[in-house]
Amino acid sequence: MDNVSIDVESLTKAYRLYDRPIDRLKESLNPMRKSYHKEFYALNNISFTINKGDTVGIIGKNGSGKSTLLKIITGVLNPSSGSVKVKGKIAALLELGAGFNPEMTGMENIYLNGTIMGYSKEEMDEKLDDILSFADIGDFIYQPVKTYSSGMFVRLAFSVNVNVDPDILIVDEALAVGDMQFQLKCIEKMKSFKKMGKTILFVSHDTYSIRNFCTDCIWMKDGQIHMRGNAKLVTDEYQDFMKDGHGKKTEVTIEQNVRNDILTIDRIYTTDMEGNARSSFNYKENIKVVIDYSIHNPMKGIVGGVALFDRQDTYVCGLNTKLDQYPLPSEPGKYQLSVRYEDVSLLPGTYFIDVGFFESSGLVRLDYQSKAEQFVITSSDYLAEGMVCLKHHWHNNGGDR
Repeated sequence: MDNVSIDVESLTKAYRLYDRPIDRLKESLNPMRKSYHKEFYALNNISFTINKGDTVGIIGKNGSGKSTLLKIITGVLNPSSGSVKVKGKIAALLELGAGFNPEMTGMENIYLNGTIMGYSKEEMDEKLDDILSFADIGDFIYQPVKTYSSGMFVRLAFSVNVNVDPDILIVDEALAVGDMQFQLKCIEKMKSFKKMGKTILFVSHDTYSIRNFCTDCIWMKDGQIHMRGNAKLVTDEYQDFMKDGHGKKTEVTIEQNVRNDILTIDRIYTTDMEGNARSSFNYKENIKVVIDYSIHNPMKGIVGGVALFDRQDTYVCGLNTKLDQYPLPSEPGKYQLSVRYEDVSLLPGTYFIDVGFFESSGLVRLDYQSKAEQFVITSSDYLAEGMVCLKHHWHNNGGDR
């Protein structure tokens, strides 16, 4: 148990739901203690442990219990039953502005949050310069927090939480707001925490981010842990679940207010091997996907990826330069990246192309274009059923006579 950072045992959180507001009063006054409510279990008897230094992703549909779990771990909510044991200081970014008093200035909130985390004024004085430098919101630090934009909220909240040297960092989708440069700065800080062996809980709808940043993953479903294990295996199962229509597909995109000043995709098109632009190909023909893109500011470790989907939005194939250990340039300029698919054995039909560029860990999308291009596979022959014709051979042994 010495290596355990978070120990959750038989944790339950139940809410009473009433059809009408007056039913709550009727229930409290009823001499026969008649019940007028229904029980809703946001969490239902869950147990797990997280070891020190683990980086654990948490996924699940909205309403699956993710946020309730984090609030109980951080002490924002009390459980109906069960227990949570935490070893070390927790820093958490939950809802936007959580833990802030909107009437107080940013500076006052820094010290308020420090007090909540158990630090003295003198200790926060020593951390103040790092907090202000990381947040970089200028004189707004002396203004009431209620005047802040959503981006300023996140800047200050993240800065306070990561500069108080926590043992456990919890991030719940908070980085979706704010400009891209600040997102990248936050990711670098999270990666440094990971290298230092700190415990990280990372909640996201983006399974690509979970696979790239986390080693372990918990899939929450209907207030319970549906699956836990290797991040890739769990997210693969979760994606299959969502595609089968059991869950509503969640599109994850960069917020529209994020200014993209790192990289932009300029053009996407398909060609044959001679470089002729085409959108129609024969079965088993080679196909090249070409991406023209521009880097506006230097950045190391850029990752490019291409994904193919069919008309039913089935994920056919996803490749990226990180998996294939193919480095991309980092200096400003105009570039062209291409991937060649050889002897394409996809069956006749229309296929769509997604193209994305990411920072090295895959947590921030520098630019992403969904269904940006399409191509058609044709054949005059009846080849097979399904999506792809696998290379195969028939063999039949002789029977007894």
